[in-house]
Amino acid sequence: MLCLSLSLILPILVAVFLASNNQNNRLNLMNLVFGSVETPPPDFGSGQMFDQIAGRYDMINRVLALRMDISWRQEMTGRIQELLRERDDNTPSSTSSWKVLDMATGTADVALQLAQDLPPSTTILGLDPSNNMLAVGRQKVSAAGLESRITLQEADARDLSNYSSDTYDAATMSFGIRNVPDPRQIALCEIHRLLKPGGILGILEFSKPDDSHGILGVLARWFIVHVVPVVGGLLSGAPREYLHLQNSIQDFPAPEEFRKLLQELQCPGYFDMEPVRHLNFGSVQLYIGRAVKPAAAAPVKTTNEEEKQPDDRQQDVKKDPVLPPIKSSVGDES
Repeated sequence: MLCLSLSLILPILVAVFLASNNQNNRLNLMNLVFGSVETPPPDFGSGQMFDQIAGRYDMINRVLALRMDISWRQEMTGRIQELLRERDDNTPSSTSSWKVLDMATGTADVALQLAQDLPPSTTILGLDPSNNMLAVGRQKVSAAGLESRITLQEADARDLSNYSSDTYDAATMSFGIRNVPDPRQIALCEIHRLLKPGGILGILEFSKPDDSHGILGVLARWFIVHVVPVVGGLLSGAPREYLHLQNSIQDFPAPEEFRKLLQELQCPGYFDMEPVRHLNFGSVQLYIGRAVKPAAAAPVKTTNEEEKQPDDRQQDVKKDPVLPPIKSSVGDES
């Protein structure tokens, strides 16, 4: 079986290598393998796109990521738990009752990981624009017996007006922000609004590894940009969808540029970001930050209050506490 698999895959890899010099060659290769493949538009990564590949999505992810995607999710959920416990003065996790928002939840892999890693009293709301992906996710949640802790709903990250501000202790988004059309700040500000002051943000996303990761980074970049679309297209029968994956990775901001965008959001407020964690030789990045929100404005004083002497004025206006910086000692996790 292994020899048969290699005999099928190796010619594809060689063809991809020969075609990987420019985008026209890659599109020609996709056309050769699949017939005519129309170049997907930049805003192709919608719920409708994922509806087409939902049935095989998990299987293809495991094959293409060699199951390393599990460890990436564990790294994110583990760091979120550390920061939430620090925020809550190291309260024993078994007594913590947290609410977590999982954006682009898809087939609920991250939601299930959160339920496994966080205290049993934690509840998770997973939102996604794809009905078919959510249907697969609900089956997995039901099979795990976690319906009381995980709720999945259809929603667009750019419009979360049905959800209340300052509600969630943490928010996650795995391989989804890349598919949100520009300006992505709209979705990021919506997530920021739903987080409590000091709430934790965790984002996993692909990017092209740079040369700082050495030859393994070069190989990872070549694989994720050139091999994944062809192999994913073969396994899914949806080549256009996986060509979009390659294009969206090419177009996504570099890691430090995206971190800066999060750090400099004006929602009002922004995310106090940790250094980027580079996973899988720089092809996957983990962004961790904390929602910083402006202090509540003091009430407007009436004329009578203005006439009072300073000693007579009310001194009970509360301000949000100044949050300490996130503690981090982060390097290259590859």
